[in-house]
Amino acid sequence: MPQRDGRFALGTFAAKDGDEFAGLVAGDRVRPLDDGILPGRPVTVRGLLEQWDAVLPRLGHLAGTSGDGDGWLDLSALRVLPPLKPRQIIQAGANYRAHLFEMASAKFTAEGMTEDEAAGAARAEIRRMAEGRPFLFIGLPAAMCGPYDDVVLPQGASQPDWEVELTAVIGRPARHVPVEEALDHVAAYTVCNDISARDWQFSPEHRALGGDWLRAKNQPTFLPTGPFIVPAHVLGDPGSLQLTMSLNGQVMQDDTPDDMVHDVARLVAEASASVPLFPGDLILTGSPRGNGGHWNRFLRPGDVIEAAIGGIGAQRNRCVST
Repeated sequence: MPQRDGRFALGTFAAKDGDEFAGLVAGDRVRPLDDGILPGRPVTVRGLLEQWDAVLPRLGHLAGTSGDGDGWLDLSALRVLPPLKPRQIIQAGANYRAHLFEMASAKFTAEGMTEDEAAGAARAEIRRMAEGRPFLFIGLPAAMCGPYDDVVLPQGASQPDWEVELTAVIGRPARHVPVEEALDHVAAYTVCNDISARDWQFSPEHRALGGDWLRAKNQPTFLPTGPFIVPAHVLGDPGSLQLTMSLNGQVMQDDTPDDMVHDVARLVAEASASVPLFPGDLILTGSPRGNGGHWNRFLRPGDVIEAAIGGIGAQRNRCVST
């Protein structure tokens, strides 16, 4: 995590008995950000992203003062909230090769192909998908919760599932951005866990229409986000980051974004071709294989889920019933 060399992260916090505030994270310390950073306006993480090019050098300088003590708080004394409030959340589905291969092979085998035939057909399907456009859908900010908050499993959902996802945070407005320029519009990255009620997503009455993505994926607390956003220049190549998802201490997902069919730049470019993107918007990039459907094990009250991405941070959420 960020150290005295100017590396840092950003988040939103609250003292145990106080109001929320935007903070600069360096190591295990947090510096509340006052209006000296954004003169004349309240400081929020989204507000910082709206002025990203101007504030980035100042934030880096402040991060280098974390050993001085003045104005810095212990992270352990604070409640960690979702790191920002986005206008829009755009999500990619079925975007990891190994995950797609697993699903496609199972489908073709069920249709009567031999194992080798199914594998060949699955590889061909992945090639076709790579040549086409990514599958994108809309999420709702109301589904977000903090990285250590309880996840509430709604009554009647029998297959709540997990999906750790690298999430790009937009820092410059983007519309019809070419792939070659798309990463210039990404300010930072964070961790999201896209929890989904599979039995609601693909219920018989909605399957012919493509499924009920609103009800299945946007329940309150179904999108743990954070703990922080880490600037893109701190992380370097996002393709090499390690994604893991653990259930009660057992690793269920473990992969890197190098296995994506469509990389971050392509996803941002395609999203910007559909809608204008604004600073603070989140682009979820898909999840590797190893979700609950793979293991035939879905979330239950009392489960503890931990989604983590190397260099960004880790979540820890307890599942509770309504």
